[in-house]
Amino acid sequence: MSDWVSEVWSFTVTTVVGAAAGIGAEKFLNVTGRVIQPLWYASFGRMHRRRRRLRDEKLIGGAETFAVGAAKHQIYVLQFAPSGFAPGHLTASRVPNQPAPSLISKLRLPLQPAAPARLQEAIEAKRLELDAAPEAWNAEKLALRRLRVSRVGNHEEPTVDLGYGITDYATFQVIASAWETKYKDLDAGQELTAEDLRDVLPGLSNSFGINLTIETADDHLLLTQRSAKASSAKNLRHISVNEGMALADVDPKTNLPDPYLTALRGMEEELGLDLSDDPDVRSRITFHSLICDVTRYEWALLGHVDLTQTKWTNAVIQGARKLGGAPDDWETNKLTFVPLDRKSIEKELEDDSNWVGHGYMNLLLSAVFRFRGDRSAFLNKARATLMKG
Repeated sequence: MSDWVSEVWSFTVTTVVGAAAGIGAEKFLNVTGRVIQPLWYASFGRMHRRRRRLRDEKLIGGAETFAVGAAKHQIYVLQFAPSGFAPGHLTASRVPNQPAPSLISKLRLPLQPAAPARLQEAIEAKRLELDAAPEAWNAEKLALRRLRVSRVGNHEEPTVDLGYGITDYATFQVIASAWETKYKDLDAGQELTAEDLRDVLPGLSNSFGINLTIETADDHLLLTQRSAKASSAKNLRHISVNEGMALADVDPKTNLPDPYLTALRGMEEELGLDLSDDPDVRSRITFHSLICDVTRYEWALLGHVDLTQTKWTNAVIQGARKLGGAPDDWETNKLTFVPLDRKSIEKELEDDSNWVGHGYMNLLLSAVFRFRGDRSAFLNKARATLMKG
């Protein structure tokens, strides 16, 4: 019996029993509903509420996260701006660089994925391994190490300031893997409090992603499928662009990290979209969400790119890949163009079982951003999907 059927059956039985008891009591015992209703609330009603809480916990996890995607990664949405973050309300800063194991030593013991000394040894070993492999690399990358979220103006528009430090790929691989193992096997997730989720845990964060849905000039949404050669989430469905921030994404004028530069680089490297001649290119990119894949402890900005009224039709995008315009096209092996309308997006939201978790979440939140009047429809569809898992 499905959870939904069980829920309906439980509610029906408890309601009928409660109603019958109330009618019988009023007719034969001359007891009013004011007496019966509290008794029902404390007995059968309590059973019904408990089942509902258990159902909701299955949907949102033990805390404030959603279990999403093929691997059921726990996704935490820290901030969603239905109208998107105004560019001036999304700012960046730099924090002093510190070794990740040193930062991890400052965490509560249950949140340390391993002893800091052991992590340092593993990181050094991974660096040697990557240096020895001709096809591998260990470039430096930007990591989110601090964040501040606030409100401004009469409409209380959200502002986000992101503080970045420098790490490398070896550090990210070792610590993300160690944390995922502990999170899954040792229930580290139960140690996370709501306050933990609302801030960056020092040392665990060794990356920062920029994830984008793209609306083409043909009014389609571009979706991708990860290839078997990808380093993670092999053969799973994803949104249009998924790129990690790198040192190349620092604005030379301000010397500060710039998520828009990452977005532009990701579109060019993964899809072959060269938007350098578009004077309005930044206005086409809207970031709307800040999330964390808690299972891997990877923070990311989610956004939507509007390429309507440009040359970037479905055919032109496919042609750019075929002509070698996307040097990182090996990470994906399939492009799908979905009509950007409510019915088509609802259909895509019906099944998350073959999706990367944060990709499905971006599909949902970009749909809410793009079609604000259909917010309830999209959220209800996703809720029903995630409950099935």
